[in-house]
Amino acid sequence: MGISRLLLLRMIPYMDGLISIDALSSQTGISINVCSSMLNDLVGNGIGNIEGEGYVRFTRMDRINAVVLAMRLNASMDEVARVLHWRDFEMLVGEILEENGYSTSMNVRVRAKPGLGSRMEVDVVGIKSVDCRNTALLIDCKHWHYISPSELARVCEKQVIRARAFIAERRDVDDAIPAVVVLNYTPSLIDGVPIVPITRLREFLNELYSIDNLYVVRRELS
Repeated sequence: MGISRLLLLRMIPYMDGLISIDALSSQTGISINVCSSMLNDLVGNGIGNIEGEGYVRFTRMDRINAVVLAMRLNASMDEVARVLHWRDFEMLVGEILEENGYSTSMNVRVRAKPGLGSRMEVDVVGIKSVDCRNTALLIDCKHWHYISPSELARVCEKQVIRARAFIAERRDVDDAIPAVVVLNYTPSLIDGVPIVPITRLREFLNELYSIDNLYVVRRELS
């Protein structure tokens, strides 16, 4: 029968650990026969593993891959937002960075300057060598249905502060680029900081080093 986008979106919230097909059918309202067929198709696509008679096990990465599949099946950002936990959103961003050759770390803490609190945290950091320079892409993930332009400007300002603090600590990084990844927004720059919808992240990474007026924090030569 193939994989239905609408049925997949109903399944994703329940893709958590070991679950029986009967339980998945009951919780989603999908018939057992259709549920079984969908699960076989998903496992065939590398999402989930059949364990024993009538059971399937899902990892968090399976759930991320299911979301990616739903997006490829033209799921809207509103649909994705309803089934995607904010932690999953961060993992999805990290997965896309790794696909594009970045060494990725999650929830990286850096020391703040006096008056800004003791620590700051960057949701996702991807590091890649570009033209013999180690470049860090520092991403703030905003899993929000809506974000106003004024709030987005404040988010960008804070991300610049984090980028400066990060490069001050990391002697192995030459350049730091602050960025914000959101569920749905028109791609743009705010004071040089890229605003990237998750559906355009791969395209953004391919074009990153050709973007004009990009805000880059460079290591000061000592």
